[in-house]
Amino acid sequence: MQNKNEPEKVIEQSTLVPTDEINSLYESADKNMTYLIFSVGKKFFSIQTLLVKEILHSAKIHPLPFVPDYIEGVVNCHGTPFTVVNPLKILDSEEKEIEGGTVLLFKREDDNFAIHISNIEVFFEVEEQDILDDGIRYKMNVIPFFDANSVEERMINDLRENEE
Repeated sequence: MQNKNEPEKVIEQSTLVPTDEINSLYESADKNMTYLIFSVGKKFFSIQTLLVKEILHSAKIHPLPFVPDYIEGVVNCHGTPFTVVNPLKILDSEEKEIEGGTVLLFKREDDNFAIHISNIEVFFEVEEQDILDDGIRYKMNVIPFFDANSVEERMINDLRENEE
């Protein structure tokens, strides 16, 4: 018999998940990767969401003097400045201006870098067979990867030339 001063003991039944089931969950997580499809003007790009730090809507871009025209300025993210690049100007597109203030901040160790984009189209879970060398397959189209490294290289080279 239980004493009135003792709290009632509750016994919980735990359910064990079989090891095979846990392993299959990890395997499917490795095969399925989430990508962000976004637009810059009329062009569409994809990027793995693991490479995105944050998306800022209605961001205030502060212009910088004496930089190439494709560098729109900097944006403040939690007290950290990020250099904002207009991809349309780097790609030598006919359209040069991007409407709206959506900025995609990259998760990078070596710098604080962002791009000005038109719209977030969709977050898309990609099957392994839909990941191609040059992009991802989405609704019967191939959406090219956005190459942040080449943009950064160009920016570094252009800024070094301006220093000389």
